[in-house]
Amino acid sequence: MDNIPLRPNVVVPPRLFASKMCKNGKDWWVLDKALLGGNVLTMNEGAPRVEAVGFEKGKIVAAGATAEVSKMVGSDTQVVHLAGRTVIPGFVDPHNHFSFTTFQPVSVDCSVPPHVSINGVLDAIGAAAKSAPPGQWIWGWGFNARAMEGHRRITRKQLDEVAPDNPVTIEDSSVHAAYANTPALRLAGIDRNTPDPDHGQILRDDNGEPDGTLWEEALNSVYNLSLRAHLEQYGDYAVDLVRQNCQRYMAAGITSVGDALVLPEAAEMYRQADTLGKLPFRMHQMLGGDGFFSAPSRVASGDTGDGNVSDRLRGGTMKIFMDPVFPSPALIQERPHGDHEHIGARYYTQEEADIIVLAAHRRGLQVAIHCLGTWSIEQALNAFEAALKAHPASEPRFRIEHYSLPTLEQIRRTASMGVVSVMQPAFVYTGAVRGQERAEELGGGALVFPFKTMLAEGVTVAASSDFPCAPLEPLTGIYAVVTRKTRLGEGPIVPDEAVTPLEALKMYTLNAAYAMNREHEVGSIETGKRADLAVLSHDPTSVDPDFIREISVEQTYVDGELLHNR
Repeated sequence: MDNIPLRPNVVVPPRLFASKMCKNGKDWWVLDKALLGGNVLTMNEGAPRVEAVGFEKGKIVAAGATAEVSKMVGSDTQVVHLAGRTVIPGFVDPHNHFSFTTFQPVSVDCSVPPHVSINGVLDAIGAAAKSAPPGQWIWGWGFNARAMEGHRRITRKQLDEVAPDNPVTIEDSSVHAAYANTPALRLAGIDRNTPDPDHGQILRDDNGEPDGTLWEEALNSVYNLSLRAHLEQYGDYAVDLVRQNCQRYMAAGITSVGDALVLPEAAEMYRQADTLGKLPFRMHQMLGGDGFFSAPSRVASGDTGDGNVSDRLRGGTMKIFMDPVFPSPALIQERPHGDHEHIGARYYTQEEADIIVLAAHRRGLQVAIHCLGTWSIEQALNAFEAALKAHPASEPRFRIEHYSLPTLEQIRRTASMGVVSVMQPAFVYTGAVRGQERAEELGGGALVFPFKTMLAEGVTVAASSDFPCAPLEPLTGIYAVVTRKTRLGEGPIVPDEAVTPLEALKMYTLNAAYAMNREHEVGSIETGKRADLAVLSHDPTSVDPDFIREISVEQTYVDGELLHNR
């Protein structure tokens, strides 16, 4: 059916109210909306493909053959004729950085590409400084030093030259580093006498002065200051920026979002947006420390709220970082004689991790742990195991975020404990994972983004974007996990770990909903669930896999309301 030419939707004007009638002694629904004549991929094993869906008061009340759903259409039902297009459950993105990207429209794009040189980035910062009053924060985003020739970083002195009168901070594309000028460092209280934090590093020049690069927890103060400054500068307009960002997500077919680290300032912005009706879909807040990379001790101990505010603004999850990006994740390297060495950095000792995880678990919070390397995965599994032993729970729904280099033994342990793995297929697309080289260097059986192996071993694998660290669009991630190719056409990278398009769709819908404790209401097209849907131009399970990335999101529905229409 993918070859049927697309034509404009035929829509009957909606009625003013919904009703439930009785016919021949049985309940008979008159639908608010009906999507007919399509190819509906339900993610429901009982009825995996149907032709039509019907909504009533924001809930799915019918999913089946067009002839049957048409019987529930009344004179005032809004009808969409799909003309063979594909309907899927709305994508669920359980791990991204929505609050980071909210201010992108009023900030400086320093991303690489399109910038190809540091001079281009400096020109962009300089232009912003010329139009800003002295003292106003300038925030840039997307710079990637690792993509620069020689892995060159932007220095404090370079930023001082183009913006001497404004504090400047540029977030690295990894969000694990920042680059700041002298005014920003001064406001943050960072100078040559400032010691490195426990979980970060202030890089320094030959004279011992901060050179402007801040790794991990060292960036907390400049990020907090710049975020607070933006909230003060834009005031009520900040909630309109939240709404605009939601539109960007819905244009990608995303109907539920998990912000993977919500600072107190961002939480207040979300509450205001929710109060003013500017939050069109459900935002799941993952809470951490008072700084982006700070220990979440206050959340774990119950000194703060759990983030559950309303139906639209939810919480109940604590996020903890187990290892960094810079200087290196926590890894286990196998030596020639069979012994092992722990290399790289970690945020916590095993005892420290156990204490934080258990405190949050006792409080009834879901715990999500950021793990890149094999050593950090081991620590996370140990902490989960210790928490369950001390405080048994039938379904704690523990999560490991990223899960980049596990061993087969760790995968099987993850499955046996029911831990959810939240991974980012689009890192294959960006080239962040280029092959077996790193795994072979480490030895010890480390696997590179082993999606197929994990599914085969029974792990619940949820897919997410980690945007802005990788592309937002789920269809790009699906393309990557199916083809294992990069944006430059490299690959396939570790082709044995490719999955089918249907498996990938499930990772971005039902499994992702499960990761956020929401599989009872979204993630599949079944009666009684919320009418969160996306209409695609083509069926990802039927087209040439290389075409998946070109599929367009035609419409997005949240609670039965059409909120994106291409």
